[in-house]
Parts: sequence; structure tokens; C-alpha cells
Amino acid sequence: MTIKRSIRLFALVLVTLAFTGMPPASRGQWSWPWSGGPASPAVVAVLDVGQGDAILVRSPEGKTALIDAGPTREGAVTALKREGIRHLDLVAISHHHSDHYGGMEEVIRQWKPRYFLASRSGHSTKTYLKLLQAVEAEGITAIQPTSRPRKIALGSVELTVFAQAPEDRREENNNSVGIRLKYGSFSVLLPGDGESPERRWWLEHEPDLVRDCTILKLAHHGSRNGTDAHWLDAVRPELAVASMGRNNEFGHPHPETVSLLRRAGIPLLRTDRLGTIAIESDGRSWKVVRPALLARRGRPTQDDVDRVAASTTDDAPTKPARRTRVR
Repeated sequence: MTIKRSIRLFALVLVTLAFTGMPPASRGQWSWPWSGGPASPAVVAVLDVGQGDAILVRSPEGKTALIDAGPTREGAVTALKREGIRHLDLVAISHHHSDHYGGMEEVIRQWKPRYFLASRSGHSTKTYLKLLQAVEAEGITAIQPTSRPRKIALGSVELTVFAQAPEDRREENNNSVGIRLKYGSFSVLLPGDGESPERRWWLEHEPDLVRDCTILKLAHHGSRNGTDAHWLDAVRPELAVASMGRNNEFGHPHPETVSLLRRAGIPLLRTDRLGTIAIESDGRSWKVVRPALLARRGRPTQDDVDRVAASTTDDAPTKPARRTRVR
């Protein structure tokens, strides 16, 4: 048996053991109860963690979730402390690539969240196994997508986890966990790094979860295999956000994606140009609250975004862009 296959089998065994503590599938949802009216808006923050993803969700009642944890051990920890986060109710990994789970082990050890959400994908590494061991060691309940959508009540914010698409053993991006956040009429679509095959499966099997989302987090950091015209026609977002490292070697976001968004009239906010991006909603309307210069505009146009990005990057030291790989 090869080392790679041994790692895969061990990962599946460990995940299976961890998932024995999850709530019964028949219940259809996991929840954190709440009572009374909201004291503050819901906030979704796309954290600046470099070339990776980390999305923080805060409900009006103070419930919290972190979806992905960036590429480095300390990046997400530093960002969460900067956000003043003292507890996490849920952490999730969209898929088993290190630019999405690299910081999650340290997050788990420091915040000890109640729940850990990840797919059953067999793609694994020694680093990912250490993460699973940390989940087990901390006594965290592990949950996963099933054959039908599942709802998580994060206070008054609802997270719907898409049904798991058939496993793609060749491309881990297509094993991404899809999540739709809903708070009143405000919604955010989080597709992980899902490429065309998985997005087509979602459109065929979960069209109502894809359609008409207020905010779209671009899949695969704005690469051309993460967004297409058919996808945008279904989602019809008012704003797109993307997380990536400045001057990243992959050329993210891809020029085709940027052009596609411009033609559709969808403003794009990028962490490499703006830093952490925070959007808040009262369940009826929404506004960008960070970066501060965009907060003055609330719901910015692409021209607003470009002007603020230019003023931000002009003050920062620059390095020659590494564009050895464009995807």
C-alpha cells in the first residue's frame, strides 16, 4: 500500500470516527437558539489572509462562524484577534486544499469551536490529518454535507449547506462545500473553489440555493475556472468579493473574470487591493463598512472601488507582480 493511499484511508477512518457525534441527519439542521430582536446588524467579513480564503460571519446575537482559515498557520489567528473574536460557534473548511485550511488547526486550538464542518473528500495530506486530530483531541463535534441541503441556524442568520456533489477524485476544487447565508432578504453565496463541473451540478440539483444572491464570493480567487457567464446569470449578485494575495503568482483574479464582471455591471472588491472587506446588513438593506473609504459610499460602484484601491495601493510599497501561472 502506498503512503498516499495509507494517508487517504486513515483520513477516512478518522473522519468517520469524528462524525459519530454529529446530530441525527433526520433533524435536518443544527442550531444555536436565540430569543428577542437583533441588537446589531449581521456582518460578513472577507478577511485579508493572503493567497487563500477566510470568511467570518457574525450574527446580530453574537454567534460566529469561520469558513476557511487561509494558507498560513498564524494568518487567520491574527485576523480573528484583530476582529475582536473571543469565541467561535462553527468553523468550516470548504475543501481540502491548504490555502483554505492552513490556519485552521491553530484556530481550533485557540478558540475551541463547538462544530467543525468539512466534506468527506478523500483528498488528504499529513497537515490535514493533524487538523483532524486536533478536532478529535479538542472534543469538537464534526459534521458534513449529506445528500440533501442542511440548515444551520447561527442565531437569526441561516446557513444552508448544499447537498454534497459526487466526489471528484481528480480535482479537489470540485469537492467544495457550498454554503448560502441568509439574513432576511440579504444573502451571500460561498462556493469554495468550485469549478465548472461542480457549479453545473449545483445549478441542476440546487438551483434555488444558487439563484439571486445579494453577494457572491468568487470561486477559486477569481480564476477563470471559478466564474462564467451562465453562473453569473443564475446568481445575479449585486456585488462580488474575492480573496487573494497581492501580486500573487497565479494571476488572480483572471482578466477574463474581471472583464465578465464589468460587462455585467457587478462591482468587484478584492482583498489584495482593499484588505479585509466587511459588509453588514439589517436583513433588508446592506452596505460595505470596510475599508473605511468605501464605507462612505455604502453600496459602491466599480469606479468607487477603483478610486479607493488606487489611493490605498499608492501609499503601500509595491513589488513586481509574479505572473508565472495564470488560471
